[in-house]
Amino acid sequence: MKKRIYIEINNILRNINSKTIQVYKADNLEHELPEEYNGEDLQEFLNFETKEDLLEYMYVECPMRIFGYSNECEEGGSLMINEFYKKYRDKHHIVLFSNEIEKSKPATLMFLARIGVLIDNIEFYGLEDFETVNKKADIIITNNKNFINNSDVTYIQIKQKESEEKNKNIFQIPSIKNLVEHEYIERNELD
Repeated sequence: MKKRIYIEINNILRNINSKTIQVYKADNLEHELPEEYNGEDLQEFLNFETKEDLLEYMYVECPMRIFGYSNECEEGGSLMINEFYKKYRDKHHIVLFSNEIEKSKPATLMFLARIGVLIDNIEFYGLEDFETVNKKADIIITNNKNFINNSDVTYIQIKQKESEEKNKNIFQIPSIKNLVEHEYIERNELD
């Protein structure tokens, strides 16, 4: 039976946090920000008063600059995602997905075209809609904790450092390259 494998775009393929910081710094030269971003809450790091202010900045004021021109999370990540797709497209239903609104959608499509992603199926969901993907997917490749719940879905996290959290539904893999080369899907480790 074909598994439904959903791959999140943000923070798996596209590094939106570092791009948001870069664009914000360029727009706000008078603001002093810490030199290094270590994964803190973006709203707090950029000193936005509310979450809505941050979302307005990212999704309404600067979506093309942030979402369209972000860098890949991992060098060669698009190449590895394309290899993954070529290897499993006939055996599984593979979908790229992202939680987006307004003009970030066309910016995302531009990003995917710019890096040459081959995956045919792309789905967009509202910013806080995490449940729909959980209902549709058998396997979700994500680093977003909002998607990870205790359903029957298997989750793959692409993490440089292994987390203390252990869960039978969560597999932690250090890179997209490892996902392709070590054939986790093919070896049925994710059943």
